[in-house]
Amino acid sequence: MNKCILVVDDDGDVRELMCRMLEREGYRTVSAKDGREALETVGRLVPDLVVTDVIMPGMDGLAMLLELRHRAPELGTLVVTGGGRAGADAHLETARRLGARAVLRKPFTREEMLDAVRRALAPRSRFETENQE
Repeated sequence: MNKCILVVDDDGDVRELMCRMLEREGYRTVSAKDGREALETVGRLVPDLVVTDVIMPGMDGLAMLLELRHRAPELGTLVVTGGGRAGADAHLETARRLGARAVLRKPFTREEMLDAVRRALAPRSRFETENQE
């Protein structure tokens, strides 16, 4: 069965581009425009991975990531960002601390995206799981 990936980004063009890129690799995709919509989707459908932007109106990617840690702690996450006021590095480091399995800075190549998706979907070691809690 193909893995299902939830793509979360407030920019419709970016969201569509990521979905097409993933679908060409055989993944099934669903999408959401912000963290709130993503959490509603996760309530109805449990994807194998969530790929999310950080900076979005309403509920941003980091707040969503924190909520996902409580609702679905085994759900893999890949966080992408282009910056913002705090800068991309600060956002990506925060995402790692909140449990993101992989992070990626925008703009990224197709190969970088697919590599990050594979890393985020890879089974976690017992050491990683214990250190996350």
